[in-house]
Amino acid sequence: MEASFSLMIWNENRSRLQSFEGESNSRSLRYGKDENAIKELLCHRTSAQIAQITRAYEDLYKEKLMDRLNSEFSAILQMHSKPAIMLWATDPADRDAKWAHKAIKEKKGERGALMIIEIACGSSPDHLMAVRKAYSTRYSRSLEEEIAFTSAFKEPMREFLVQLVTSYRYKGDNAEESSAQSEAAILYNGLQTNHLLQEQIMRMISLRSKSHINATLQYYQQEYGKSIEEELAACTSPFSALMKVVIWCLISPEKHFAEVLRGSMEGLGTDEDTLTRGVVSRAEIDMELIKEEYKRRYNTTLTHDITEDTSGLYKDILLALIGPEKEP
Repeated sequence: MEASFSLMIWNENRSRLQSFEGESNSRSLRYGKDENAIKELLCHRTSAQIAQITRAYEDLYKEKLMDRLNSEFSAILQMHSKPAIMLWATDPADRDAKWAHKAIKEKKGERGALMIIEIACGSSPDHLMAVRKAYSTRYSRSLEEEIAFTSAFKEPMREFLVQLVTSYRYKGDNAEESSAQSEAAILYNGLQTNHLLQEQIMRMISLRSKSHINATLQYYQQEYGKSIEEELAACTSPFSALMKVVIWCLISPEKHFAEVLRGSMEGLGTDEDTLTRGVVSRAEIDMELIKEEYKRRYNTTLTHDITEDTSGLYKDILLALIGPEKEP
């Protein structure tokens, strides 16, 4: 007998209680041919709910939902809509594992390093562990092994990336004041000498908790009169831009991702890969903070810019994932 299940969920995008039927949603995906129905079924669901839909689908039809999306819906999904739907329907850890592999094998250089940093520093320690496990399962090699032996990154950046992806940070709020003070001095010395990736700094940034790093940066500003952003902007080290991304992803990821999303839509054309990755990867994490930062920094809304820069189902998917803007 086919098993069915039902649970009540709070859907923040719609701000009302809804009934979520995993089996019913699975049947709709099996037989539905309407692209808007696909969007409604998947883009208004959390990753946990999509996982339940996926399990129900496989139990009912003995095939993987991702295979169904990839084949059956190819004809009706627009060019940029399909990757967005496919990525959103993918387990978050597996999705990041795929992005990490792409960063190593295809992007390489600074852009690939940025993707690795986002994954390593912009999520929780438990999620990073899940990504590493998913990577090993999918590619039969560890993520740190791939980075350590790739030619995509040069030393010392390669060593720094290995340290970042193998870190499991303390998640609490405690910070040692004396250590924060001494490490602020180490960071100051590295900035003054343009030697950002010296061993002590790499160890501090890759191992210390986010609360401890935040305390170190606050002490830095008190002691030396400038914020770390100001100092990195003036630093001539080739690694200053990447170090800013590391620090922002650890302490204020909304700043980094607001910048990433803006950059994907600036100038001629749209970088759909970056736009999709930015929206999909942060939709369940800190999208409200990103939208607030975006509005504060650029004096417009993320919703407005996506609406102006994209079209059709792709636009609708992105808007569904970011949710409505807050009323002033």
